[in-house]
Amino acid sequence: MAQAGGSYIPQTFQTYGTVGGVTNVAGNYNHTTYGADEAEIVAKINRSSALDKLPYASGASWNPKLACLPGTRITMLTLVHDWARSRDNRPIFCLKDVAGSGKTAISHAVAQALKADGLLASAFFFDRADASRNTPRLLFSTIARDIAGLYPAIAADIGATLEEEPALATAHPSRQFEAFIAGPLRRYQIDHPIILVIDALDEAVPDDADTDLLTILRDEVPKLSARVRIFVTSRPTRVVEQVLRDEEHITTHTLDINSAESQHDIATYIDSMVRDDVIRSQMGTPWPDEPLIRDLKVKTEGHFIWIATVFGYLRSAYQPREKLRALISSSVAYGQVLEPTRKINELYATILEVCGDWNDPAFREGYAVFMGSVMAVKRPLSLAALRALHGGSQELSLGSLPQRFGSVLVGLQHEHEPIHTLHLSFREFVTVSAAESVNTEKFFLSEKEHSRKLAELCLRTMVREMTAAPVTGAGYLAEHVDDRPGIPMLTGLSEQLLYGCESWSDHICDIQSPTIAVAELLREFLPHHHSTSIEVVASTSTFVGTLPAWRWVKCHGKEFLGLYDETSQADILFDLAGRLRDEGRREEALVASEDSVHLCRVLAQPPAKSKVKHATPLDSIFQRLLTIGKRNAAMIKVRQSMHRRQNVTGEQPETVNTTEKLADSLSNHSVYLSDLGRHKDALVATQEALGLRRALVAEQPEAFNAVLAQSLNNLSIRLSDHGRHEEALAAIQEAVGLYRALAAERPQAFNAALANSLNNLSIRLSDHGRHAEALAAIQEAVGLRRALAAERPQTFNADLADSLTNLSVDLSSHGRHEEALAAIQEAVRLYRAVATERSQAFNADLALSLNNLSLRLSDHGRHAEALAAIQEAVGLRRALAAERPAVFNSVLADSLFNLSFKFSRLGRYEEALQAAQEAVNLYRAVAAERSKVFTSKLSNALRRLSECLSASGREAEAEVAREEAQSLRL
Repeated sequence: MAQAGGSYIPQTFQTYGTVGGVTNVAGNYNHTTYGADEAEIVAKINRSSALDKLPYASGASWNPKLACLPGTRITMLTLVHDWARSRDNRPIFCLKDVAGSGKTAISHAVAQALKADGLLASAFFFDRADASRNTPRLLFSTIARDIAGLYPAIAADIGATLEEEPALATAHPSRQFEAFIAGPLRRYQIDHPIILVIDALDEAVPDDADTDLLTILRDEVPKLSARVRIFVTSRPTRVVEQVLRDEEHITTHTLDINSAESQHDIATYIDSMVRDDVIRSQMGTPWPDEPLIRDLKVKTEGHFIWIATVFGYLRSAYQPREKLRALISSSVAYGQVLEPTRKINELYATILEVCGDWNDPAFREGYAVFMGSVMAVKRPLSLAALRALHGGSQELSLGSLPQRFGSVLVGLQHEHEPIHTLHLSFREFVTVSAAESVNTEKFFLSEKEHSRKLAELCLRTMVREMTAAPVTGAGYLAEHVDDRPGIPMLTGLSEQLLYGCESWSDHICDIQSPTIAVAELLREFLPHHHSTSIEVVASTSTFVGTLPAWRWVKCHGKEFLGLYDETSQADILFDLAGRLRDEGRREEALVASEDSVHLCRVLAQPPAKSKVKHATPLDSIFQRLLTIGKRNAAMIKVRQSMHRRQNVTGEQPETVNTTEKLADSLSNHSVYLSDLGRHKDALVATQEALGLRRALVAEQPEAFNAVLAQSLNNLSIRLSDHGRHEEALAAIQEAVGLYRALAAERPQAFNAALANSLNNLSIRLSDHGRHAEALAAIQEAVGLRRALAAERPQTFNADLADSLTNLSVDLSSHGRHEEALAAIQEAVRLYRAVATERSQAFNADLALSLNNLSLRLSDHGRHAEALAAIQEAVGLRRALAAERPAVFNSVLADSLFNLSFKFSRLGRYEEALQAAQEAVNLYRAVAAERSKVFTSKLSNALRRLSECLSASGREAEAEVAREEAQSLRL
């Protein structure tokens, strides 16, 4: 694991030419033996229990009542019917069209027809208004449970996967796709079509902030069996078009709302609706009114959402026949074709017109307050939360003004239901189109203007609620406790408080000239509650950064700058980044780190020069510079202690050294960059941190030698990532020298850091073939870490496992196979324990130890066990690579390479060939970016592929692979 002050293990050990394998390493090797029937019953119960824990989206399936009317949409449904039964290379049928064209009704009809024919595996209808269906979070878990219900073998596979790694039930969708969909479908032959229906794709991917689902549809679906086909509908949004346009495996279709067929379908729908019992009773006699209905059909012009909204409106309207006449007569000249958008806007104007007295200033003010908030919020809020934001205004109560707008808003039946628009087109009308006409400008609301009002409301709410009752559990960013990593869950937060913490900075950036009220609120909020708001967001939502608010503060006067404590804010973000990483939230960790580095750069700029007098490392604190999360808190404590310290002569507290602060942030920032595969940027950050620390050491070596050693340790890892092995060895040797001197004087403070550097020294020495020295270094590291783990197992067991993994490799290189196997078995046991509690943090390390366990088992001829171990490693690494390919594709290739040997050893030559081919493909991709590191591995993989091809009788292809492998070695 490459990390600042932590440990690093090379990703492949002795893989070329090694054969062997395991049957199952899904738990401890000691297991209870059952009778065959009893064991099978227990296994089935366990699998069923595991599947039950897989989240399932409520209300996501199809509804026959929402399908197209019989006899409509014939052309489109015929196209889908033929595609569903085809075996062509276009597994995705994408119906793209504008809002309100009737796509969702077609999806329900498609699902209904496929179900009737026994072809539907699952249907998922996204809905921006439903929290469980407005992101891809529950998509693949829902589909997986549906497929599992159809195929017992797949159910068993998914159940076993969940038993092995329960965290997959709530993992990122990319991991779930591999674990629950792609993986099982690869492992089991399906002789029956598996067809999925996914409606309103655009509502799950509103912007380009998270396009993982689109990427899966683009890159991963083509790799599935030809039996798997997916029907998708979407608006042609920018992000959907960018990712899915012109893909060969997607057949794209649109609806022609001006076609004769579309006009016929609309007429059929209208004829059906006018016979509806509720409509008939509302309209009075005589009904149907044929001239009125004929005019209505002309007015509709193929736009389904328009006519559906009309009938929804007529069901509850007073004197609906008169309302319908007014609606039809408001059009331009009879029969003139209008744009669909204009048609729906006319309808919205008609509905809003009768919602209240627009000549009444009080009504217009109430409309602006309520609807303006609905339009400006960054995510839907309930009526109760909106009312609380507005100070408890009774105008925003059920049964009052809001319910007047029930025809265009959803969520007004219950106090705590999120309110959202009936359709996106209504938001566009209110915030854009209404301003374009004199007749509709009274409906217009500026989203920016109301966002500015929400900025004040968010600040006022946070100050009021945090002052009245401090948030339980808050303050964790000020606590620096060794054995409490990660982020605690805060409870008892009101909906409006959480929203304020999430969104105040977004809203305040819309303010150009702050009012006196906003200025007063900021004077209270920034010094007293800002840190708590960050903790609330990190605990209950997604951290997206703080710099926009800081930039706004910086641009709006010195009085605000004085309120924004950049020093403490940098420290808070520094600590937050480490805690987010502890939770496996690496993208958010990088955001927090970027913010911290930026603020530290600002603090380090002239004229704000600072100095440190007689700075001395604090033994009890510096020992925590071991793992990234703990190291953050340690650095902050060092700074705070130095800042408070007074000498015996009564000297004033020393000024925090801003250069040191910047170096600390850069050092950790390099680790977060490396976590996400940004190796070049990580090296640059490490080199900058090292330069700053060398300058500090030149002035005060006793104070800063420890952090210099830590930077050298990190630099060694970063250089090795780039294949610069000579420089990497020199850096770690210098680090070990510094740590030895420090540990000789203060072993309790520095033994952990010395062990870490010895661990990395062993790896660097092995890179140079200096195996005897490598073994001596790793044995010393294991001795130190074993002593540390004996005192504090929760803190140091993972580090001990790290060194035991490396010790196993070095012992094996000396032919000491029994000791090597014992070491790696101990490492696997330790990693299983920590990964059970924190899978996000330790699954990568567990996979590495399993990879090496497989090799050691092969050394002992225990090939069945070796195969099981490497298969488990591949499963873990495949899941990791699905989530972060830039980081884990190379180590997945390592394990696939080893897996190929294990399959061959057991005579499973076709599977060996598949594993070797996948390894070559992955190595080829990573070698294109980092040739110095991966060209040798690509050459080895090509040699392995050649062997597999030869074993399959494909000599011509084998020779091509051999020649390419040889050319890479020249």
